[in-house]
Amino acid sequence: MYIFGIDPTKTSTTAEFDVGQIGFNTSSDGAKGYMYVQANGAITGDGYVCDIDVSSFDAAMSTTTTTAPGTGQGKPVGIARVAFADNDYGWVQIYGVGVVRVAASCAAYTALNSTATAGQIDDDATAGAEVIEGVILDAANGGSAGTVAGFINWPRVGRTL
Repeated sequence: MYIFGIDPTKTSTTAEFDVGQIGFNTSSDGAKGYMYVQANGAITGDGYVCDIDVSSFDAAMSTTTTTAPGTGQGKPVGIARVAFADNDYGWVQIYGVGVVRVAASCAAYTALNSTATAGQIDDDATAGAEVIEGVILDAANGGSAGTVAGFINWPRVGRTL
């Protein structure tokens, strides 16, 4: 079942929806889709990238360890819109316009991959990292890590570089 009119900036210590449910809302920049998850470890804040374990719908900030073959390839990815404490429940974005946490000097409109820094992706094509498919940056990032505008399209962990 889909839920409409959800608040992606709200977290709670108890489940208010079934984990794994999909919710939608609209804003001035279009429709956005979200998945309801439980944080497996704290999630730093808006734009941080998380991979989602579909057996439990736990979301953990993505790293090259959590996205590695045997543990992460193929997992859906969501982008947090707010900070989560460990074990909090809330929504991560899976579709629409949003901001994404990236490394310094990350370019727009290029392939992105996982990094060793939790919740942050990059375009550096480091050997052994995994491609994060379905996230497109609309702007380049400057000289330090930060969040930039992008489009999120049902992202997932892809192949190893």
